Amino acid sequence: MGYIPDLEECDWWHSPGLAYDSALPEQFRATMVGWLGNEVTTSGEVSGEILEKLEWACQHLTIDQGWLGEHRCELCQDHTDRGEMLILYGSRMYVAPRMILHYIKAHAYLPPEEFLKVMQALEIKLKNHEKQYS
Repeated sequence: MGYIPDLEECDWWHSPGLAYDSALPEQFRATMVGWLGNEVTTSGEVSGEILEKLEWACQHLTIDQGWLGEHRCELCQDHTDRGEMLILYGSRMYVAPRMILHYIKAHAYLPPEEFLKVMQALEIKLKNHEKQYS
């Protein structure tokens, strides 16, 4: 998957038809989080509330550009995943691999405080017995 420093901004693209919201722009400036490569640079504990929100985001706020294939964890080689989650917060679009959950749970990766605050602010509402992003 490759290493990208946390909070680095870069140009990002995706196929809108594969995203959770087809109105998202095809290309945008993204703030990257969780692209670890083969090293955990910051470790610590993520709260259960934030972990639950990340799990929800990885299920509902994703794009799956399947032609890019699956990625194997470069830290343990025991986990594969594919796709990214996109979280729009204010004027920033955060992009993280779905693998971020594995990194947190299995390797004690601690995302940057800025991203944790975004996840803390993420409201998930129970509507029609399903969690929905607001």
